[in-house]
Amino acid sequence: MPFRLLLIEDSPTQLLSIRKVLEQEGYEIMAARNGAEGLVMAYNESPDLIISDVVMSGINGYQVCRLVKSDPDLMSTPMILLTRLDGSIDRFWGMKSGADKYIPKEPGFSSLTKAIKEILSDSTVRPRLRAVADPHRTPSVEEITSRLNQLLERLLFEATIADEVRKIADDIGDIEIIAEKLFVLLGSFADYQACALVVNHGTYSVIHADVARPGMESAMTSYTMKIANQLGLPPLKEETARSSQVFDNAITQPIDSSGIRLGLLVIAPPQGQAYKPGDQKVIRLVCEQLSTVIRLYLSYVQRQGVPVPTSPFGAI
Repeated sequence: MPFRLLLIEDSPTQLLSIRKVLEQEGYEIMAARNGAEGLVMAYNESPDLIISDVVMSGINGYQVCRLVKSDPDLMSTPMILLTRLDGSIDRFWGMKSGADKYIPKEPGFSSLTKAIKEILSDSTVRPRLRAVADPHRTPSVEEITSRLNQLLERLLFEATIADEVRKIADDIGDIEIIAEKLFVLLGSFADYQACALVVNHGTYSVIHADVARPGMESAMTSYTMKIANQLGLPPLKEETARSSQVFDNAITQPIDSSGIRLGLLVIAPPQGQAYKPGDQKVIRLVCEQLSTVIRLYLSYVQRQGVPVPTSPFGAI
């Protein structure tokens, strides 16, 4: 059974030229004239590989790639972006879009055929059976455009959150201000009854908490440090009052960097509530960015002579 390739190209001349070369290589080619049409065919036909031009009207190749690699039904499909653009920024953006290969157009398309062979020679790639289109599952062009808009909005939101976390580093020498700004940021998109940040100082940990009611801080500190100790973080400098209170549905997110456990974030929703998957993903994103902030803070305090956690490769 030959491999079935989906070719998305808005230039009729280029489409015919590329199709001819690939059919001579023994591949079965399905052709689409724009990004939206190509995405509909991707859902309908389950191709073994998608090749898309980058510069197209409407949905361009970068957007096609982003949507393919973010959709559970399509993300395992290898994708090649094919373009006349060959600048380093274009290649960077192509790979960041999720493309498996970014190939410049050239006479004869030898680089393209080589890239296709490399991808399809992977032992995990096997020719797929032709899909039978399910009219109830196949999205329309309008639905695909809506999905793309939602994806772009989510990416913009994630980029905004990442930028807001990086701004916390403006006060890199003061962990109390860092924690306060973090709690304000978390509270802007997630309601919580208690939140705690633990920072690893090597021989001991420091904890900062924000709670909704007076008297809850001790319980949150005790609950968080039990988890912190289980995750390998050192104890606090001074023993605190112990509590048996449990915060149901709390999210526990370690803060790691280069094999070092820098700290821990614990955020507990209001009683009787739970965070949605989208909220959980944003909190994980915050912690990914927060690892850089904590690392910078620890580097700062190390220069002041304060111990910090180390790895087999040396200090932070």
